[in-house]
Amino acid sequence: MRDTLASPEFWGQALTYQLEDIEAFEKSYGNPPPGPLKQGGKGYPLLQALFETSLCLYSAGAPVPEVVAPGLRGVGHLFPEMIARFGTDMPDGIAWMGTSVIHRYISMLVLCCASPSEFQAFFDSLDRFDLTEDGYGGYDRIWSAFRRQLGLGDVAPQSPVHWPEAYQELWLAIAPEEPDFARPHHLKRFLEGWYKEMTSELAAQTTRAEDLGPNSTYVGYWCLEAAAASVVFGIDDHSFRDHPHYPADWADWARGCRGIA
Repeated sequence: MRDTLASPEFWGQALTYQLEDIEAFEKSYGNPPPGPLKQGGKGYPLLQALFETSLCLYSAGAPVPEVVAPGLRGVGHLFPEMIARFGTDMPDGIAWMGTSVIHRYISMLVLCCASPSEFQAFFDSLDRFDLTEDGYGGYDRIWSAFRRQLGLGDVAPQSPVHWPEAYQELWLAIAPEEPDFARPHHLKRFLEGWYKEMTSELAAQTTRAEDLGPNSTYVGYWCLEAAAASVVFGIDDHSFRDHPHYPADWADWARGCRGIA
């Protein structure tokens, strides 16, 4: 196990529940009931279950290739498919899912070693949303930097950093004007504050039942964003590899898959 907050028995049961959820949500998505289609029939529960199954598998100690399969399927394939089928204009389209979720999705694709076409499909789908609505402010500096670093071209940021209390240190870790020696320091500070900020807003699948009982939705507290930044921007992670929220061997696998020493 990589996460020892829970027992092996917990992880075995949690994975059983995750697979049952995926099966049920696949039926709902593939064969929606007659009448007006609710958000559940548009793929959201299935996407969430696939994403969380990757985290659960990682927590339970599964081999990384097994870990990445559901996450890549969800973010790299299901998300673009949902947007293609239903669009982004409510009430009949896909609802906007929040800035922290987009950070998580980008990071999942990096750690799953998504192909250039999978990254392109994701960002093309993201671009279909009106990112100026509800004060989101379009692309921020972090999304733009990842997109550029992944070879998908420049998109000028329309705002500085979404949710700066959580993500400002992440931006400083990858900002072009920052000296290289400072990047690990900023990324470590981001990692150290990540969990507190996520739980303050009930974001990024970090909450769980306090007793880890049979109804717990705990899948592990993994800061995918820090690992993805380390991989894509070549930031040395030795000073924080042992942090309990840092998926170090997943980052190592992604570097190897991408051909990064």
